[in-house]
Formats: sequence, C-alpha cells, structure tokens
Amino acid sequence: MVEAMAGSALRLETSKERSAQARGACVVLCPQCGAHLVFERSRTPQIDSSGFETCRLDCTQCEAPLAGVIDPYDDAVLLSALPG
Repeated sequence: MVEAMAGSALRLETSKERSAQARGACVVLCPQCGAHLVFERSRTPQIDSSGFETCRLDCTQCEAPLAGVIDPYDDAVLLSALPG
C-alpha cells in the first residue's frame, strides 16, 4: 500500500506499520531525529491538570526521551524532545 505524507514523496507503508494501525496504534515521527516510531495509546491514560492525555516514550533510534499530549479534537500525538 502506498501512502502520501505531507511535504514528502510517496513512501511504502511496511507490514509492521499496517499491523500497528490495525491495533489502534499510529506511526509518529521523533522530533529529534525524524525516525518513525510506532505509538500505541495506554489502556490507562494519564490525564494532566488541563485535561489532556499525556504520553512519554523514548526514541528507538536516537534514544531521546520524548513527551507529549494527545489532541482530544483529532487524536493527533504531539511530541517534544525532553532536555537531557
């Protein structure tokens, strides 16, 4: 299956990405190195004081610690690299 990505050429979606999407996971980009990461939402979400679902993970490529929120409007994962 070929999928268009914003601002880039077409890319081939891997079978790993397809199976992750079938489980409700999504592929996100590391803001530090641009690596594709499979992100799956927690069954027990952490909600911050503003009511946003938060997430933490480490990049499998550059090992940067990442944190973010899940946009309640469209379920987009918004990540930032943590210092240190």
